[in-house]
Amino acid sequence: MVFSLKWPLAILSSIVLGVTAGLTIPDLWKVETASAQGQQPQKQPQQTQQKSSFPDVQPNYWASPFIEGLAQEDIVAGYPDGTFRPNQNIEREEFAALIRQAFEVTEKRQISSGSEFNDVPENHWAVPAIEEAYQGGFMNAFSNNKLFYPQREMTRAEAITSLAQGLQLVKVRPAATAAQAGDRTSPSSEGKRPVAKRQLAFPVAFTAMMQPLLLIQRANAQPPSQPGPSVEEPTQQSFVTKQPTPDLTAYYTDADRIPSEATDPILAATQANIVVNHPDPSVLNPTDFLSRGSAAAMIYQSLVHAGRMEPLPDNSAANQYIVEPPAPKQP
Repeated sequence: MVFSLKWPLAILSSIVLGVTAGLTIPDLWKVETASAQGQQPQKQPQQTQQKSSFPDVQPNYWASPFIEGLAQEDIVAGYPDGTFRPNQNIEREEFAALIRQAFEVTEKRQISSGSEFNDVPENHWAVPAIEEAYQGGFMNAFSNNKLFYPQREMTRAEAITSLAQGLQLVKVRPAATAAQAGDRTSPSSEGKRPVAKRQLAFPVAFTAMMQPLLLIQRANAQPPSQPGPSVEEPTQQSFVTKQPTPDLTAYYTDADRIPSEATDPILAATQANIVVNHPDPSVLNPTDFLSRGSAAAMIYQSLVHAGRMEPLPDNSAANQYIVEPPAPKQP
């Protein structure tokens, strides 16, 4: 027995075109009905799925918009296996490399080379990044400028202070003094100039140090002496001019945990919308170590403040973690 089904020519044409366009039978019915009534058929919205640059940074990860934004600008890159490892703590040498990729550093104080520090060998992969981060005022030295501690993990307060200093959100000394710079004469504040870019040993954005050979070198290298629990922490050379202690309790419930030397920079960075706190924007956790995901978020916001990146879209869920000024009190 043979069944025959007669379709109007217009319907058959719509089916052929619809299948080609990826429409379903209900969609075809809407198209044909609209055509019969002389109406313009409605276009079906296309569903697009954002593809992550890193397999361990899913689109729903809280810092994904910041990380993806920096990845599109070639400011961050992943490990050799392609991962980003957003929850891993960031080290000072890594942060220096990130600063180098993100900003055009202007010299505010001078050193001959980033390897001038006793714990930074001349052939160290991050010598140019350390040099620029120090000369630009982003990062300070320890023990009378003798140590940099390149592999020390950074706290959140240290990272925010670094960005506030380098972006000149706080008053900073224009250059190192003669005692700080050895026998060299410090340049005047009027003589600021861009730091000359020198190629990194592994010229890959942000995580260049993650090459396998370098991992072997770092594993076999003798680490610089780190201050133990019973050893007094070496004094970090402050680059911030003393100012009245600000009231940060309006922003953070744990403001009492902020180191005194970091209050001015953190207030300035907060008011510039640079600080990003996950999961609660009112909790700063200043003495906790900074994760790579949080570092990317704050670098992204720093570039937004500098006018080099567009703010996240209004409908981005990540906006809720950017610290905003407190609402004015009702009279």
